[in-house]
Amino acid sequence: MTRLAGYQPQYFPRLHYFARILNADVFTISDYLQYVRKHAYAHKDGTTSRGVSYQAHTPIKTSQGPLLLDIPVKRGGENGRQMIHEAPIDYATTWQQKNLNSIYFHYHKAPQFSAIFPDLSVVMMQKYETLAGCTVASILWSLSVLLEICTHRPKGPTVPQLNNMLPHADFRLKKVARLSDSDIAPPNKEIGRDANEWIIDTCKKMGAEEYYYGGTSAAAYMDFDRLKNAGITLVEQDWQGREYSQLHGAFIPNLSILDLLMNVTPAEARSILSTANQ
Repeated sequence: MTRLAGYQPQYFPRLHYFARILNADVFTISDYLQYVRKHAYAHKDGTTSRGVSYQAHTPIKTSQGPLLLDIPVKRGGENGRQMIHEAPIDYATTWQQKNLNSIYFHYHKAPQFSAIFPDLSVVMMQKYETLAGCTVASILWSLSVLLEICTHRPKGPTVPQLNNMLPHADFRLKKVARLSDSDIAPPNKEIGRDANEWIIDTCKKMGAEEYYYGGTSAAAYMDFDRLKNAGITLVEQDWQGREYSQLHGAFIPNLSILDLLMNVTPAEARSILSTANQ
């Protein structure tokens, strides 16, 4: 079966995000969904909690614990609603340099720092008009480093350039698609198009019979019976990332991809992100 997974773009995402990308045949970047500053996380026990939206944040490790790097986004949009691919970045402050300085300060002693920091600096210091422009670039660049497949650094690959170098021997990933560039309509409650119809439509147009999802997605909006009746086989992500060598004391799981790439070789990072028997 062809397996599809999707996620809203995030800023140098956490490790489970990349594990999901790499264990799908097709990964869709849902950059035309709504930008949220705070996210309501639905849990399997029926409870919810509110926390930071990783659409514009990423956690790195410091001697004092996790530190969130952030992208400031201008407020706006009709009724305060902004789509990720339309949300403008606020350059009133030197946030890019601040984030880069934090990475330098906390990772300059990491084993892989000298190998990736120069290119990372170029990617981080570019001026992106929208939140999606920045976050998608962070995802594609991280993939190119992780998989050692792209020669278009330091500015990072485009989606077509990355796809031209897939598949990779270690993973099933064959294609990345940015949904704002597709003809697949996003969910729209005003016209009765909910997330389940959107998933079904996306799977059909991407030629996928299997949908690979996370537990919070299931609790928040997925209708299992409806998806199964549409001929879609459902597989819940079951990735258990093992510990790896980190700076600054006791191990912290599921940090930004930057923490992994700074601390281990790309080959070891691929091993850590692999998903067994799924």
